Amino acid sequence: MRSLFTLIIITSVTLWTGCSDKNDDTDTPIVIQKKQPTPKPKPKTNFTITDIDQRATTVSITNGRVNVAKVTQPLVIINLFAPWSAPSCGMIPYLDALQKRYPKELFVIGVVANSDISNEQLRHFMKQQNASYFISNGIENDLLAQTLAQFVKEDEEYPIPLTILFKNGKYTMHYVGATPIEMIKADIEQLRRK
Repeated sequence: MRSLFTLIIITSVTLWTGCSDKNDDTDTPIVIQKKQPTPKPKPKTNFTITDIDQRATTVSITNGRVNVAKVTQPLVIINLFAPWSAPSCGMIPYLDALQKRYPKELFVIGVVANSDISNEQLRHFMKQQNASYFISNGIENDLLAQTLAQFVKEDEEYPIPLTILFKNGKYTMHYVGATPIEMIKADIEQLRRK
């Protein structure tokens, strides 16, 4: 019995002294810090768009509004289109006619999206389509088009053409695909009266 008691004491002392060695650095608590999440970059809100004659303007999307620099008309139509899209081509003469019908109230902007076309090719295309309004072929077009599609709650694969109507920078409505000119004209007339 005495040898069992001695064995227990020796084992206990050995364990205690082995665990409390002062030369061991394990007494320092280990602090595990959470990795801070990488902040998402703020979405781009200012886009410089340029037409075939190198006239530039800035489209700003902030606080739920879309403002176009250097545009004084209260109504703005932004038409996201591609020259390869038949519905897009079908709308161009009508948008041009609207621009001419309401020169003091309406400014039409065409934004070439999902297409690589040179300014010279675009100039020829505009002549064929009788388009004399501002058509942008700038390097920021695709990003602007994606941002505007998200703005009007269309998905990432938004349809072409996508036409958006604003009054004093405030979104009013948008049209997906080829839209009858009478419908857009009726909406413009209604917005003019408000």
